[in-house]
Amino acid sequence: MSREPTPPLPGDMSTAPIAESWCYTQVKVVKFSYMWTINNFSFCREEMGEVLKSSTFSSSPSDKMKWCLRVNPKGLDDESKDYLSLYLLLVSCPKSEVRAKFKFSLLNAKREETKAMESQRAYRFVQGKDWGFKKFIRRDFLLDEANGLLPDDKLTLFCEHLQHCLQKRRKHCTALRKELPPPPPLQVVL
Repeated sequence: MSREPTPPLPGDMSTAPIAESWCYTQVKVVKFSYMWTINNFSFCREEMGEVLKSSTFSSSPSDKMKWCLRVNPKGLDDESKDYLSLYLLLVSCPKSEVRAKFKFSLLNAKREETKAMESQRAYRFVQGKDWGFKKFIRRDFLLDEANGLLPDDKLTLFCEHLQHCLQKRRKHCTALRKELPPPPPLQVVL
């Protein structure tokens, strides 16, 4: 399939685009992690849908945004009753919303990642909202001693968290029809 060539732009419009003003937005990404160990996991008596919650955590002591992990040891509902369900919950937030990506891992006795699942995109969290995996790992596989996932009957979960924070826009203006320098490249701060 061939395309017709695009006709050239008239006279003075054939030069590079000229902006009267420009701006760019810096997207800051805060990365942090959290480890949660549940002792005597095989004795969890929770029924399907019942919840265990970790203590709250944040990216730093001064951060007012608080998160926790939520586990349903026997699944969230009938569809997931044979699985451990795992979620990241936004407990408190001074903003109306925040976007975040996350990765959950199960750690063995050597603190090696043995099972991992991660979000495919940044999810929109509001206070009280959680995102995660209804079918994180099968309970029979988790509880099987041969798999070594519960050393000394301890379940160790690890959460890596990428929180997106929008920074203020910076604007640069010049007189009409003057060429502006290109904006600086977009940087992601980790």
